Amino acid sequence: MLRSWRMARDPARVPGTVRARGHRTYLTQLDMALLLGVSERWYRALEKGEDRRYSREMIAGVARVLDLSPRQTAALHRGTGLEPPARRADGGGAGAREPDPALLQLVREQRHISYLCDQAWDVIDANTVAARHCPWLVRPGANVMTWAFSPEARYQLREWEDRWAAPLLTRLRLAWQRWPDNARLDEVVREVREQPGVPALWDSRAPAPPEPSPAEDVRPAFFPLVSPDPVDVRVLACGPYDDTTLRWHLVLPVDPDLRFP
Repeated sequence: MLRSWRMARDPARVPGTVRARGHRTYLTQLDMALLLGVSERWYRALEKGEDRRYSREMIAGVARVLDLSPRQTAALHRGTGLEPPARRADGGGAGAREPDPALLQLVREQRHISYLCDQAWDVIDANTVAARHCPWLVRPGANVMTWAFSPEARYQLREWEDRWAAPLLTRLRLAWQRWPDNARLDEVVREVREQPGVPALWDSRAPAPPEPSPAEDVRPAFFPLVSPDPVDVRVLACGPYDDTTLRWHLVLPVDPDLRFP
């Protein structure tokens, strides 16, 4: 069952894969292993049905890479001895409405870093430019907020505490207050608040700075494939007018001469 799903998955539609010579139309076991961050032997054991302790995160990553339906995802969980993910009515999880294919196509066609996430900032999809410059976006279980407060993020996002951490915590807090019944968002908040230095920022009584206009919201970040020095970028967020569960983000260099290769 898993092999047939893999053979039916077009590499051109999976961020982070390199198209093979001869225009191969399916994912290999090595492709899957690299995308999941495991050894090829480990992934092969999963496909052969060997009885091992497969983590929920790995199985969720398989479902995401192969773009499995909720029914297929549930079957994969049961086949590996895991409880299928619960369907939730709070805008997240396996019961969420599938993104419009036209929106996914727009996300993938951009020449800048482009990704789609849900209310809890779990990454739903990302384009190949994002996979090249921000490989964490295509890892299994990727979440924008939990990554943004990790040691890795504090290196890539320059002037982290003032220019990135404070605005992101403000948005996370507002979302948490707006959707108190979103269990996944609650998990993300707890994980973020456990990161070094975050409790003091979260509990700060200083008033939040005013939200800058999109033209003024410029922040420095480091992309070694673009420039040896940090570059100023804007993060543009938008979404379908009739769906508050999705947000499409674009990372755009301020300098019009800079390009994401």
